[in-house]
Amino acid sequence: MTPMHDPAAGRPTTEGVRRTFSTIASRYDLFNSVSSLGLDRYWRSVAVRHAELTPRSVVLDVAAGTGDLTMAIARQGRPKSVMSTDFVAEMLDVARKKAQDYQGPTAIEFEVADAQALPFDDASFDVVTVAFGVRNMPDRAANFREAKRVLKPGGRYVVLEFSRPPFVPFRSMYYAYLKTVIPVLGTLLTGDRPSFLYLGESIRAFPSQMSLARELYAAGFKKVSWHNLTLGIVAIHVAQV
Repeated sequence: MTPMHDPAAGRPTTEGVRRTFSTIASRYDLFNSVSSLGLDRYWRSVAVRHAELTPRSVVLDVAAGTGDLTMAIARQGRPKSVMSTDFVAEMLDVARKKAQDYQGPTAIEFEVADAQALPFDDASFDVVTVAFGVRNMPDRAANFREAKRVLKPGGRYVVLEFSRPPFVPFRSMYYAYLKTVIPVLGTLLTGDRPSFLYLGESIRAFPSQMSLARELYAAGFKKVSWHNLTLGIVAIHVAQV
């Protein structure tokens, strides 16, 4: 059996991530809202703005989880279509329920797919998005290459992810919050303490804004910029083909 990800190191494994998110899918949204003090909605809204969508945009949302970014794209960005994908079927089941009440102009589809090996043709999408999913990919370089492959010339990959606050005193307080408060909240809301120990360590182990930009350049993107939100707790990277 493939081992769970190592909570002490914040390193994801494919089976560990699948097991974690299939288990907590029904409580995942509640945890996000409580742990971020509701800021997660604001972060996704800003990410949609950076996607620069038009009514003709064809969008792929990878590692879409329970579909919060997918629905923000449909309601706020109003593109032609959005394909919402995740490799954990239980998470997408929650996303499908959210889409049932949607009545806007955007066509929304769902497909179980691994963001590191996408089942789509080259140059199929105008925009690819991901929110809080890159950190859980064992091979994010493969995801970056795949995102570039499926984007049309001039397309944009919008990455919303937890990041590294540049102000050291605030970063220290934030990391203490990750180490002490997040596991307690996760245990209370989902009963799964190990997964939330991993969550905090995965954020601490994630590359800095500059380092992540370098990885995107290495994958072949021509232009990469980033934008810090909430003192750098999260960052939005925009990589262009």
